[in-house]
Parts: sequence; structure tokens; C-alpha cells
Amino acid sequence: MRDGFRVIDGDGHMQEPMDMWDNYMSAEYKDRAPKVIGHASKILLAYGPGEIFPKGRDPRKNNDRTFVDMKERYGKALDSWWSVPTRIEHMDQEGVDIAVGFPTNCQMLGSPSLTSDAGLHVALVEAYNNWAADYCKDSGGRVKTIGHASSMDIEAGVQEIHRMAKTAEIVGIFHPGMDEKASKAWGDPAVEPLWAALEETALPVCWHGSASHPLPTTVMGNEQGTLLRKEKYGPLGHALGHPFGAMLAVGGIIMSGILEKFPAMKAGFYESNAGWLPFWLERLDDHAFGRQGVFHSDHTAKTMSLKPSEYFRRQCFIACDGDEGSLDLVSYYMDGENIVYNTDYPHPDSPFPGAVDKFMKQPLKDEHRRKILWDNSVKCYGDKVLAGTSFK
Repeated sequence: MRDGFRVIDGDGHMQEPMDMWDNYMSAEYKDRAPKVIGHASKILLAYGPGEIFPKGRDPRKNNDRTFVDMKERYGKALDSWWSVPTRIEHMDQEGVDIAVGFPTNCQMLGSPSLTSDAGLHVALVEAYNNWAADYCKDSGGRVKTIGHASSMDIEAGVQEIHRMAKTAEIVGIFHPGMDEKASKAWGDPAVEPLWAALEETALPVCWHGSASHPLPTTVMGNEQGTLLRKEKYGPLGHALGHPFGAMLAVGGIIMSGILEKFPAMKAGFYESNAGWLPFWLERLDDHAFGRQGVFHSDHTAKTMSLKPSEYFRRQCFIACDGDEGSLDLVSYYMDGENIVYNTDYPHPDSPFPGAVDKFMKQPLKDEHRRKILWDNSVKCYGDKVLAGTSFK
């Protein structure tokens, strides 16, 4: 609790250990798991050549400045590879009552580009989910996590969603991966069993921002690539990747008619800031039913009975950073609803330490502050996020 307000960190991060695959991968697929050879400041794992990364992937290169102050900021937590007791110590220091952890290295499981073998993908997903749930078990209910479900094998993905619904530590499902190599789009009828399972189990589907996931070439350039090339554009790729990816996801899940077909399914959008939301919802409304809707009226008539902004207010949530300069405007626009708070702990760009204090300095109504820090995360994740704690 901070200044009389209970706090849920709706988007922190899990830090997968180097031996996770060795300890959790099924025997059938263990020799095909990613080959971990090192790490960058116990945040990013380095991989040697193997089936998943034929050329390897080593984030230790050119990252000296990224992690330069990690020891000073995170201390014992870093030394212990982010043990639960040290994490809770930092939560208490910040005033965070409950934290929800998204995958870090295992965000890669959301990409169909990772492997063409559905069986291997399912095994990777199950291994990560089992490790993540085990990590949270000794937290007294204060650390929860987001699981994965395979979109390569829809039947297996549905089964995993139902398994995760019965797993106390899992409060949401990372979005089904759809990139340029995916065989199915989100709106494909073949994917509908995934959405139906999410609706039935009340687990929110969670999109998480990234500058690493593939985005359309109109946003990021082509593979000879361009905006992601740091030597040319510096931080532009990272600045674009997170909000642009979320804008695409918000528009896609609404304009495809998914939220129309599954009116009780919840969707969250994380680590992409919230300042763009009013502009984007108004623009989507205009293109669906307003002046610019003249170009798309046939599609709109088939897929939507509500304005995009109405679907969002009914079913969606967006995470804010505590130090966003436009947060008071977004909070006013949404009347404090649908916005959840996140710290991004323990990543190098997290505002920790002092993350919650930065949020408390925002010029917000107390009612909005309470909703953002607590109520909206409970609405998004459900009472399951409170399980095992004394909170009600």
C-alpha cells in the first residue's frame, strides 16, 4: 500500500533462469530446447546455435550501457537471480501489494516464426507455464503470472488455457502469436476456439509491447530493414514498436469482429503507454461509423454493432507508465476506467526504484487513482489475482 492506496503492478516481468529448459522441458523434446549459453545482466538470455536459433542469439553484444546501473538499482534481487523473497522485499519498498509477471525471454513463444513444429511449440509453452507457476507459489499469492497457449495447435492451445484456468498462479494468457509467417489471422474462424476458451475461463488475453516482434513493413521497414537499425535511427525502433504494436492489436481485435463474437472476453494491452488511446479510439470510431466510414461500411455492417470505443470500454484494458506526461488527460477521457498500472520491474528501463511514487505525483482524482492502481486490474484479471492473499 502507498499513501492509503492498495497497489497492483499489472505488468512486471518474470526472469527465466538459465536452467529452465533443462528442468521443465518434457523428455521427448528436451534435446530440441533452446541452447542457453549465457546472459546479459540476468535479464536477457544468450542462445547458442540450435533448432530454435540456427545462428544463435546473443544479447550480450553492444549492451554494456543498457545494464550499467542494474547492480546499484536492484542489488540482492539481481544477485539472487530475482528470487521471490527479494522481489517481495522490493514490492514492499515500493508499496506494491500484488505483482503480475509477464515473460521476458519467453515472449518469443508468441511468435510463429520460432518453429514450424507445433509439437515442439506446445512443449515449450507447457515448460514455461510450469516454471512460471512454480516460481510464484512461494509468494503468498502476491506474485502472479501470465501464461502462454499455443496458436500453432489450436486444440492443444485450448487445453492449455483450461489447464491454466485451474492453475492459481496464472491470471492471463499471452496473446496468440500472429506474424507474417502465421498460417492463421486473429479473425480466422479456425482460431475461434482459442477466443471461446478465453471467454469461458475469464482469463484475459494479454498483448505486450515489444520492439522485437515482427510488425508490418509499413511500420518498421523491410527486412533490409530500416527503422530498427539502431546505427541509423537510434531509439526509433523501440519508440515505435511498443505503441504501434498495441495500436495494431487494439484495432485488429475490434475491427475483425472478435469482440463482437465474444462479448465477455477480456483483452489487455501492456507496456505500450496509454497516451495514444483517446486519439486512436476516436479515429477507429470515425473509420467505422463516422465521416471516414464511407470507405468501409460493408465491412462494418458485418463485423460490428458497437463503436470501437464502446468495445474497448466494455472489454479492454491498457497499462500506463507512472511517469507518463499525458496520463491525467487519458484518465479524464476514460473517467479512470480501463487503465491499469505497471512498473516493468525489473527491466533496465523500469522507473524502479520510486516507480509508485512517480505515479502518486500525477495530478489525478483520488477516485481515478484508486481505479488505476487497484480496481481496474481486479476487473481485468478477475478475483483470481487476489487468490492466496488477504485482500478482497
